[in-house]
Amino acid sequence: RMSGDYHRPRPSGMAGAILDKQANKYNEEEASLLLQWIKDVTKEDINTSGDRQDLHALLKDGQLLCRLINALKAGTIKKIQKPISNFACLENINQFCTGARSLGVPDEETFQSVDLFEGRDLFSVTVTLRSLGKKVEKSMGIPAPKAVSKDKIFNA
Repeated sequence: RMSGDYHRPRPSGMAGAILDKQANKYNEEEASLLLQWIKDVTKEDINTSGDRQDLHALLKDGQLLCRLINALKAGTIKKIQKPISNFACLENINQFCTGARSLGVPDEETFQSVDLFEGRDLFSVTVTLRSLGKKVEKSMGIPAPKAVSKDKIFNA
């Protein structure tokens, strides 16, 4: 793994163990189904491989996530920032999280912006997207992302 995209030393002890646990929960098939859902909702031609690096690259500037929210509920996010700075990317991610909450995603199922931006906890990003999918299916009748078959989830 290249260290260029991760600029903090890996934490030791408990923090490191938590990072490992979160990394182990990340499921490529789940991520792929969520990206397929984003593709269906936004009508954008995106890579839906579900590979951790691909997911991070697609989502880390927040633009696609903002377009997802606006595709679900037009006008929710007034201005999507161009990803010219870290601040602009984090602003987009924050706007997505606020938009997701406004569509019914509970706070405890909403990831921290820096977890996506730095790629620290992509599992929590998939949790938020899954929750968003369920909420809009209930409230707006938009089909939720397909679910990973139970036999594919190791620690469910």
